[in-house]
Amino acid sequence: MTGMISRRAFFGRPDDRSGVTEDVRSKVAVVAGGCLAVRGVTCVACADPCAPRALRVRPMLGGRAMPMIDVSTCTGCGDCLSVCPVGALSLQPSDSAASENNLCA
Repeated sequence: MTGMISRRAFFGRPDDRSGVTEDVRSKVAVVAGGCLAVRGVTCVACADPCAPRALRVRPMLGGRAMPMIDVSTCTGCGDCLSVCPVGALSLQPSDSAASENNLCA
């Protein structure tokens, strides 16, 4: 099992990729339009597994809460992807995700 790498290293954290030489851009999580919060359903499942707290849920008027991602804090580990019940999260290269609005709206 010498060829195994961690999930965080697989998703593009070059500092965690010991022994891997290919150039991989860092990735960050992005919230898509299919998010339950857009439909008015309160769901905070994605924020719970986020260890660096890059994904936070911001309360809005009317009782809704919208997930927001801080691209400067997101490590691209992918822990938030599997817990989303509708698959509204994805990983994108950090240079393209920084230009997008990471607020579900």
